[in-house]
Amino acid sequence: MANLKPTVTQEFKRQQYRPYGDVQEKLSKKTAFIKLPVDVQEELDSWPQEERIVFLRSLITNAVREKVKQAG
Repeated sequence: MANLKPTVTQEFKRQQYRPYGDVQEKLSKKTAFIKLPVDVQEELDSWPQEERIVFLRSLITNAVREKVKQAG
């Protein structure tokens, strides 16, 4: 018989969705999805998932912060 009221602890939740990479800041719950040119998407898809996520997060974060700094 199924457990209709499972107990999910906070420790389990933290462990369930650990971010890739060395994340020092709180991450948004909202994700940023974009469509890319086919060749770029194919290249990214050939990378290991962790490497791809860490790279894109760093690239986007740095680009946005630089643009805000320049707009200043």
